[in-house]
Formats: sequence, C-alpha cells, structure tokens
Amino acid sequence: MGVFQDWKNECEAVEKEMDRLIAAGRPVSGDQRQVRKIQFEALIERRETAARKLLPPHNSARRVASPALSPTETHDA
Repeated sequence: MGVFQDWKNECEAVEKEMDRLIAAGRPVSGDQRQVRKIQFEALIERRETAARKLLPPHNSARRVASPALSPTETHDA
C-alpha cells in the first residue's frame, strides 16, 4: 500500500470518528465538553500527521532559495 492510500485510509478513519463524536450530541457538563474538545484536537492532529507524511522529507541543507531582489533593485526595473 502506498503513502497516498495510507493517507486516504487515515483520513477516512478520522472522518468516521469525528462523525461518531458529532452524532453523540453535545456533552452536558463542562468536563465532558473539555474531553470532547481534546478528542477532536487529537483527531485533527492525526489527520495533519498523515498529510505531512505525503510531503517529501525536509532537509534544511538542500533548501532551494527563491530569487530575491537586492536592496538596490526594485520591481519596476
């Protein structure tokens, strides 16, 4: 299974869990709402982690610099 399929499966699992939490209704107590918030934050983090795995590895030594204007150059030149 490829990286894209792994991401897709993880996103589907996260979405299913989010739907389950939403379907459970609004928690009554403040403590329950805090737990629900933490659960959603964890699911969002799972989704973001899966998305980051799609990106190529970051290597600061191989950064590609974008062309920049020197202080004396302008966009009108």
